[in-house]
Amino acid sequence: MGKIIIIGANGAVGKSCVSKLNDKELVLISRSKFDDNNPKNSQVLEHVLDLNDYAKTADFINKIDYEISGIIFAIGSISLKPFSNTKIDDFKKLMDDNFYNIVNFLNLSINKMAEGSSVVFFSTIAAIRGLKNHTGIASAKSALLGLSNSLAADYSPKIRFNTISPSLSYSKMSDFITSNEKVAEGLGKLHPMARLGKGDDIASLASFLISSESSWITGQNFSVDGGRSTLITK
Repeated sequence: MGKIIIIGANGAVGKSCVSKLNDKELVLISRSKFDDNNPKNSQVLEHVLDLNDYAKTADFINKIDYEISGIIFAIGSISLKPFSNTKIDDFKKLMDDNFYNIVNFLNLSINKMAEGSSVVFFSTIAAIRGLKNHTGIASAKSALLGLSNSLAADYSPKIRFNTISPSLSYSKMSDFITSNEKVAEGLGKLHPMARLGKGDDIASLASFLISSESSWITGQNFSVDGGRSTLITK
């Protein structure tokens, strides 16, 4: 059995995935230093790596001497601007953070993936349901949906590819929004479940999709959004 790589392991979703998969052989990647207080087993390997650095990413992957049984891409960024204020450089940065870095990592590592392995991406409900001021991030995350579906077709039955599309949840990326308690409470009320998401809400599904228990699921997009993308309750 190969190792599961969790990219973005220091984020809210990434940490929750580490906790839920703690009995597996894990390789954790983060662009920030790891907290030594985080619980982990002796099978866990940690690497500080920024996927924006293509040379270091290639060097890391070239040194991989194990089979990869799964990759969770718990990375990305958030940008909320009107289209008129979103410049081409903003779009390029969002594509780098949310799409091209992932494509590059996969392109270099996919030949090291084991039979029956799994990849999990993270998009957003804004790629499915139009939300104001989400043009940049929705465009970048929509590209992931197309990537996931195409790769699922290209690599079946060897490798499975699935996507999770969350609504707003508490994380380092969203802290500029959710750190205001009243704002977070108001946004939570927009969801039928009357709250914002947490890392565990999303990691539970990611952990399932990366495991062999989901071995007949590929090419799918799952909305984990408190019902916001499909339900109107008020």
